[in-house]
Amino acid sequence: MRYQEFLTEAVQKDQVVAALKSAGFEDVRIKGNLIAVLVQIPAKQKKDAFRVALLQDIERVMQQAFPEDGAKIVQAQRLKSSIGGVVFDASPIGILVKDIGAQGDQSAGVANEIELASMIESVIQKYGNANVTFVDPRGKELTLQNCSEVQIAGRDTKGRKKADVVLRSESGDLPISIKKLNADAWESADKLFGGKASAVLQNLQDQGVIKLKQSKDDEGNTIYSLDKEIVVEPTEEESMQAIFGSDINPEGGVVIQTFKPEHFRQDGNNVFVQCHAIIKEKADIPESHMMVWLIRNDRTRKNPLPGLRTLGVTLKRGIGARGDKPVILVDRSGNVLRR
Repeated sequence: MRYQEFLTEAVQKDQVVAALKSAGFEDVRIKGNLIAVLVQIPAKQKKDAFRVALLQDIERVMQQAFPEDGAKIVQAQRLKSSIGGVVFDASPIGILVKDIGAQGDQSAGVANEIELASMIESVIQKYGNANVTFVDPRGKELTLQNCSEVQIAGRDTKGRKKADVVLRSESGDLPISIKKLNADAWESADKLFGGKASAVLQNLQDQGVIKLKQSKDDEGNTIYSLDKEIVVEPTEEESMQAIFGSDINPEGGVVIQTFKPEHFRQDGNNVFVQCHAIIKEKADIPESHMMVWLIRNDRTRKNPLPGLRTLGVTLKRGIGARGDKPVILVDRSGNVLRR
């Protein structure tokens, strides 16, 4: 009885399905306690590599959505999958990746960078290469002709790399960073902005603009908190570093889109991807996605002080959609513009 009561508190199927769909995995099939995410996966030798990458992406989504439920990839007989699946502590639910098969000249639903890479790779395998064009309503384009290879790069962040996928051809590479429409963070900025954030905090305390509150965490350590978030205007160099990293500019670009099937058109080996916005240089950045530094409360972080963290976020996240979010606004010179 106690075990059954414990299970009822674990993550539920409807919650898992909702989290998958929120992350863009909209095509799912449920059979008992198994949830199959249906995706188009390239054939031949790269099939398992793409399936594993997708499963790792689903594991990350579940860990973020249900941090207390121990989501992890395991091999288990009940999952009936050679590469395993994602399971949870104290729950019978399992998540699998299932191939929906080649789609001919029709684009399958694409949820994220891995599925995008998989779809392009499928075209390459069928035709030998793919001509890929990303375009936005302003006419901005990212194009690579005769793409012969797709590399999933999103987990390689060493040296401040930003590319999620890299399209390769004999004439050159096209590195692409993909941001969903509702994504509001550009950079986890403990290293890039942490030191400057400390100076900003000290300056604001000296002026009497803020007073840091002190409390204790669960282990008895002193942590600090703010009454209002602090938004700091970046320099142009800081903005470019946070958005493009070390590997995007000038060859590639940033693509803003929450992918759905209607955003893709395939004609033979020509693939067209409709985007909300394409960013190749600073002038291309939509106002809503301009980068600002944010200093906010986070009991789990320690930079610039225990209990605080810094992020590079979109302007919309920083000051609100109408610019009226109650924050302390500071220019790049440290002057308070609004409190």
